[in-house]
Formats: sequence, C-alpha cells, structure tokens
Amino acid sequence: MDKIGIIISKRLNQHKLGESARASEIVYQANRILQEKLQCGDDEVRAYRLKDSILYVGTVGSAWSQEVFHQQESLMKEIRKAHGSKSVLKVIIKSLT
Repeated sequence: MDKIGIIISKRLNQHKLGESARASEIVYQANRILQEKLQCGDDEVRAYRLKDSILYVGTVGSAWSQEVFHQQESLMKEIRKAHGSKSVLKVIIKSLT
C-alpha cells in the first residue's frame, strides 16, 4: 500500500512539473510575441505568469497597457495555435509600478 502511495505522489509531482514547464514556455512565447509586435523591452511590457489559463501581463504606464489591450486577441491566437485552444483563455493586464 505504501508503494502505491509513493507512485501516486511521484506521478502527481511529474504532472505538476510538466504543467509548470508548459506555463513557463507559454510565458516565454508571450514575451517574445509582445516584444516583436510592440517593439518594446521587457522592462516596459512583460508576461509574467500563467495560472488557470489566464495570462498575466505587466506594463509600465497606461500607454503600454492600451497597446497590450489592442494586441491581446492576436497574442492569444498565436499562443493557442502553438499550444492548444485552451492554453490561454484570458489576458489580464496589470501595472508593474
């Protein structure tokens, strides 16, 4: 019985690590896409978290927030194309300051 518990906990940890790696890959891709589309640095606009299929993007200033808002549909479309239709369902824009 103990062996089964150990196996189950290892499988759960592997699943969590897989999800974490997938989220990191999506955040990295989002940053690359945003920098290409907006011609900005990661100190001005940056995707920093993916949780429950919600991508969090931080911006410095309201002008960058508006730019991200206008690009969010194309951003989600590109990420969904690469990672599946349920990878990112929503983008939340937050201030980094």
